[in-house]
Amino acid sequence: MYRTPSPAYDRTCDCGCPTHHGQPRSTYNHPGCHCLTTCATQPMTLLDPQISGALFLDRDDVLWYVPGLEPGHWDWRNAVPVNAGHPLRDTSDLITGLLRETHARLRSFAHDL
Repeated sequence: MYRTPSPAYDRTCDCGCPTHHGQPRSTYNHPGCHCLTTCATQPMTLLDPQISGALFLDRDDVLWYVPGLEPGHWDWRNAVPVNAGHPLRDTSDLITGLLRETHARLRSFAHDL
């Protein structure tokens, strides 16, 4: 029998951040947050050195940008949703669609194993 994994945003934060560890994650720019972009609360993360940061979908399928400080460290205080006025706004619908599609395909792939 297969176990169907719960959506990533239904899981609790597992990255050891003193602000979010063990709690549901709905806000990404809390002061003192040290979460990694690969925390279980983000279903898909796109790390992109060309934009010096990462893009991910939150629990409401809103695309967020978090600036990178150095490898493995993120400037969560300056994490923002990609919306009107953001430099990546023109490509955000495309990126959001690709992240959703990749997440869905990976879930079905994992389910077939």
